[in-house]
Amino acid sequence: MTASRKKTSGRRSLDASSPASSTAEVSARSDVITNLAAVDKPFKNPSYKATKKYRSLKQVLALEKNNNPYPVDFPTFWSIEAPPSLLPATKYCDITGYEALYTDPKSNLRYHNVEIYQYIQELPRGTEQQYLELRNAHVVLR
Repeated sequence: MTASRKKTSGRRSLDASSPASSTAEVSARSDVITNLAAVDKPFKNPSYKATKKYRSLKQVLALEKNNNPYPVDFPTFWSIEAPPSLLPATKYCDITGYEALYTDPKSNLRYHNVEIYQYIQELPRGTEQQYLELRNAHVVLR
């Protein structure tokens, strides 16, 4: 180091004018932030006006009625009445929600694999009824 440079210990020297200058900078920044709405934005078209039309309920219903491309008696997924499926109903595991291939004969719980069966065997009494209650298959004692 040369004799003309002073060694500092890593801290900045604070001047008396330092807090005043930082306050002025903050106030200048806040002026810029508050005036952002008034600044012209080059990416916006100044002559653009939104063409938003408000319609009454009667107008909306009339437009929907006229815009329906299908006749009234045209079959849709909601209007078709079909017989029940010939395929058997898919059964799901009461514990995991996967497809159930097996049913426990003691508790009548459906399960997916051996790991779930072992879990069912370790369930405390009454818990299996709570699982069965989720699919409305529980036993109601009167």
